[in-house]
Amino acid sequence: MSLLTFDTLQYAKALEAKGFTTEQAEALAEQNKIVFNEFAENQLATKADLFKAKEEIKADTQAIRTEQTHIKQDMAQINADLRVLKWGIGLVVGIAVTVAIKYLFGL
Repeated sequence: MSLLTFDTLQYAKALEAKGFTTEQAEALAEQNKIVFNEFAENQLATKADLFKAKEEIKADTQAIRTEQTHIKQDMAQINADLRVLKWGIGLVVGIAVTVAIKYLFGL
């Protein structure tokens, strides 16, 4: 059931005033009413439709925030791992330089 109305009598009278016969005016009014109601039922959003969309957006937003928190935690862990890796590489390079100096200069 459509919450919008289409006044077929007023429309038919307007058509008759423009020169349409009564039968033509009534037929056009009835067809336009059908098209209008189909459009209203299939294309227009109701408050319930909008509320449902709003709730879906809220849920999606919350899921995104949760995922964002997990990503931040992962990035913090990666940064910590990189710090350890940098120290490890520094230590290996330091040992390699020390060994190279000992080998080259016989110290």
